Amino acid sequence: MGEEMKFVRGLLRFVVGGVFGVIAAFALIPAFAAVFPSKDGSVTGAGLTLAVVVVGALLGLFAPSIRRAFGRGFLLAGVAVLALPLSAFMLSARTAHEVVTSSDKMEQAGQALGAGLAGAAFTGVAAFIGLIGGGILIIIGLVLALGGRREVIIVERR
Repeated sequence: MGEEMKFVRGLLRFVVGGVFGVIAAFALIPAFAAVFPSKDGSVTGAGLTLAVVVVGALLGLFAPSIRRAFGRGFLLAGVAVLALPLSAFMLSARTAHEVVTSSDKMEQAGQALGAGLAGAAFTGVAAFIGLIGGGILIIIGLVLALGGRREVIIVERR
């Protein structure tokens, strides 16, 4: 196999890992928004988002085959999607805190109740999507990363 072919295969694995890194970063955006709130509208969690994409691309690049690159990508995306309910809970708690602290004393009870109900609905939808989608992605990733042909040699004693 020529050097050009090795480069193309490595580039393909890198791109596959990067695509799954983008999917994982997209699933983790609520957590990044909760941990790094923006005061002036700027993006503060962009460094972590880029780090997740780079980790996905490197996992794909260092995979021994394209099948393993897909498996590692599915595993990374599956873990990120499985963490989606926690991310949604963090974001809804941060939002509820901001809503309640920015109002006067007379409206805080109603706003706390509304923020709690909205947070519970947001977290419930994220839990439904995250648990089912994350489980499916992790199972596919395990099959691709760990599966494959196994050679079994049977030796008989006579």
